[in-house]
Amino acid sequence: MIEGSYLLMIASVAALLSLVGNYFVARGKNDYLLASRWSYYLMTVLVLVSTVYLAILFLTDHFEYAYVSGYSSLDLPFNFKITSLWAGQEGSFLIWLAISVLLGLWVKAKAGNRSGWVMFFYILGQIFLLVLLNISSPFKLNSVVPVDGQGLNPLLRNFWMQIHPPIVFLGYASTFVPFSFAMAALATNEYDNWVKMTFPWVIFSVFSLGTGIFIGGYWAYETLGWGGYWGWDPVENASLVPWLGSVALVHGMILERFKGTFRKTNIFLAITVFLMVIYGTFLTRSGVLADFSVHSFFDLGYNVYLVLFLVMFTVVSYGLLAYKSRSIKSSEPSRLILSREFVVYLGMFFIILSAFLVLLGTSAPLLTRIFGEPSTVDQSYYIITNLPIGIILGVVLGLAAILSWRKSAWFDFRYKLILSITISLLMTLINFLLGVDNLFYLIFIFTSGFAFVANLIFVVKGVKKGLFHILPGLVHAGFALMFIGVVVSSVYSVGQKVSIEEGKTEDILGYDIKFKGSEQITHDKQKINIEIARGSAMFSVSPVFIWSRYGLVRNPCIKRFLLYDLYISPEEIKIKSPDDMREILILAKNQTGKVKGYEVTFKQFDLGSHVNDEAMIVGAVLEVRTEDGKNEIIKPTQVVRGNEEPKLIPAEIQSTGDYIYLLKIKADEGLVKLGVSDKETPADFEPRQTLIIHVSIKPLINLVWLGLIMMIIGSAIVTYRRITEIG
Repeated sequence: MIEGSYLLMIASVAALLSLVGNYFVARGKNDYLLASRWSYYLMTVLVLVSTVYLAILFLTDHFEYAYVSGYSSLDLPFNFKITSLWAGQEGSFLIWLAISVLLGLWVKAKAGNRSGWVMFFYILGQIFLLVLLNISSPFKLNSVVPVDGQGLNPLLRNFWMQIHPPIVFLGYASTFVPFSFAMAALATNEYDNWVKMTFPWVIFSVFSLGTGIFIGGYWAYETLGWGGYWGWDPVENASLVPWLGSVALVHGMILERFKGTFRKTNIFLAITVFLMVIYGTFLTRSGVLADFSVHSFFDLGYNVYLVLFLVMFTVVSYGLLAYKSRSIKSSEPSRLILSREFVVYLGMFFIILSAFLVLLGTSAPLLTRIFGEPSTVDQSYYIITNLPIGIILGVVLGLAAILSWRKSAWFDFRYKLILSITISLLMTLINFLLGVDNLFYLIFIFTSGFAFVANLIFVVKGVKKGLFHILPGLVHAGFALMFIGVVVSSVYSVGQKVSIEEGKTEDILGYDIKFKGSEQITHDKQKINIEIARGSAMFSVSPVFIWSRYGLVRNPCIKRFLLYDLYISPEEIKIKSPDDMREILILAKNQTGKVKGYEVTFKQFDLGSHVNDEAMIVGAVLEVRTEDGKNEIIKPTQVVRGNEEPKLIPAEIQSTGDYIYLLKIKADEGLVKLGVSDKETPADFEPRQTLIIHVSIKPLINLVWLGLIMMIIGSAIVTYRRITEIG
């Protein structure tokens, strides 16, 4: 088959031909229409073929390709070999491009008489991705072909990580659509139809990016073991900012469609959301945040090109908007405070403000670099800046549900207002009595409760009018419910870090937790057996330790109840050695080290013989030189039996009476861990394990997931409806 890099190079040429052809079509030269169309089709085919080709290389273990050997291995299951396709930068850019070219087929079909300008700007985004793929291709060859690949990060061997990246890239690709139509509107001075054509895709951006954010948060909560779901990491924020911008744009488009207002603002937002995707790509893929984000990628040579594209897109788009600004006419927004139009506008403003503040905090390492040593902001910055905005948005969401588009008279909405305020006050009082004494948190709970109740009333009263009428209320109620869940699960969360010896039971947060030992499932995976009881109820959980080249992974266990989660996160297992010896030495073959006055040289392994069918003796041959110059050859050993902890048999240093223990063996790395003690292991000594775990209770955390699911389902249905409306 043709080398994949050549496919991408030819696709780049086809993209440039289509770009030039669409420019001439936009200038009225329709002779180029057929050429521009077929060159785009050629690019689409080549990109899709190269994507399928890369997938085949993963499935057939072609480790001569650096990208395949870097993220796959022989023992990797089929489904995770597919996941490996987007585990690194090069593959994720290819998936993003493949989604983009497919969306481009719809864009071309629906652009109508403005297809020249629309496709010209749309293809610019695809050329951006093609340039990055040609700089660092997923089809680069290894100079030496490895027998096996390095494998997939254990953190990514998870169902949620199989679907999370493609969904996020689907959201990123969908931001190209409103951008290209908005730029075409500026180029042609035709502003009447672009919102109708792109409105479904802006809602789709909200849906897909929101789904990606939800899945990423749930994955972090379920997999990483730190007990949270959002850490304000720059890579997390890189999808949050475009999502917030898309949410603001949806509401701006609603106002433009029904009231003819905010036309200029909507064009600005469509451009800005697209630029934030490019800027987020720069922040997370250029390596500038490598020291500040656990998710950030290292620079693969993209830096200069990312900056050039960002500057080019910014200058061209904002420059054209500024130049055409006076020709963009729209209706004056309503000045009636007691109207839904005004509160929607208010909500847009504070959503944009939130996005700006998050962007500012995310960019801190880049901005501080200008003035000296780069640094990042603390997580408290995001909480302090966004908590007041969240309070205001709660009020806005509630008022939007009970006000009408025109001026509302007091008697028209007083019943809904009084009922919503009364119930939310009751909710706030209950939280206060349960121990929430932070004024800002209480206000936040009140306004979020107000938003939830008001939108619930909207949904109940609107059921007779049909599903599509109540969807905005459903989405906004979900948003408010998520807010309540975030605050309550954070404020009421309690946790305790404890050590439990094997076979013993500890009372932790009202649960009797017993550590029943551990099992070595595979060479790199250890299962921890825990039994939990409360009253007559009893259940078992099995968190896991996984060792890999990426470090130690601690997979927690979560027992879910209706009103709370019991979250059990393992931190460490300590094995009690004889005499709790502290004189420890780690040696490679033929290496000499000093410990407790001895010079010890590890000469070789001695595999010994089988004691029986299940047990085997493993030893290490050591040369020991004492302080008085005497040399001895000794051999401490272990009796290894299945997955049990090995029994340690020390070797005595005859001239001093001390003992050396073989504590651990890493045969694949040629390493041994030795311990020195002045006491011999008692005959009945058994290695004892001590488990260090963090146990916490997360109250009402299900409200976070339920609220997000309501938002996602609502936006998905609205997307489907709006797309079918335009055919």
